[in-house]
Amino acid sequence: MEKTPSIENDYQFCGLISGMKRYKTIKLGPESINNRSVVEITGEAGTGKSKLCYYFALKTILPEKYGGLEKSCLFITSFKALSDEQKVEFFENPVKSLGLSEEEIESTLKKLVYRHFNFEEFQRFINENFEKFLVENKIQTIIIDNITCLCDEKFQEMKKYDYPGRHNFLFDFFLVFDGLLLKYNLFCFCVNEVRAVFDHEVGMYFYDSLRPALGKTWENNLGTRLFLKREKKIDKRWIEVSFSNYLIRQYIEFKVTKKGIKFLD
Repeated sequence: MEKTPSIENDYQFCGLISGMKRYKTIKLGPESINNRSVVEITGEAGTGKSKLCYYFALKTILPEKYGGLEKSCLFITSFKALSDEQKVEFFENPVKSLGLSEEEIESTLKKLVYRHFNFEEFQRFINENFEKFLVENKIQTIIIDNITCLCDEKFQEMKKYDYPGRHNFLFDFFLVFDGLLLKYNLFCFCVNEVRAVFDHEVGMYFYDSLRPALGKTWENNLGTRLFLKREKKIDKRWIEVSFSNYLIRQYIEFKVTKKGIKFLD
């Protein structure tokens, strides 16, 4: 039987639940990414954080026969809204490249629910009828690109940062999201920026030279951290998978191509 086509190279990932040390090709589903808790996507600028978000969105909305979940995805941006051209490039063109019928293309793209919020709009959105919105739109995956900008907009001033205010917001954020992710068995990916750079001697491992933003309130409530890194001289990129600061990290290499994310064996 001919193999069913999918987006360029299906998602190669570590067996997160089984704790496998070898890479395993698995779909975005209950036996792969750790759903029902927030998954962080972090890394320096240019490592491919947003590209990975587009990939997860496509893996959610695509028909099952093309390796997707055939479910709806809520995609939220905060710093800069996606232009119509970017929506075509990141979502419409990859869907069309699979050879779907016009009806299938329209049905698939309708499953992408896009919103752009500032902090006040986002806070009002999650505090007012958020659960009803998720249910009515049959949302399976929530993607926020990015959570850092939302916090900075509200809590950062010229030379002062309102850390207590950010703590309270993040505490309430996880209170809302953890309950809904667990109740409806949802995925949630949030982009977080890297802010602090330390000497290699600081940290458990020699590569602990980068520190994601948002502090311990954020870090202690995460389900999984996907740390994207890049060696610019040879254009090598990889994801460091971390379930805990005390567990051995696992890795997977990838490339960013014109068609999007391509994971390597």
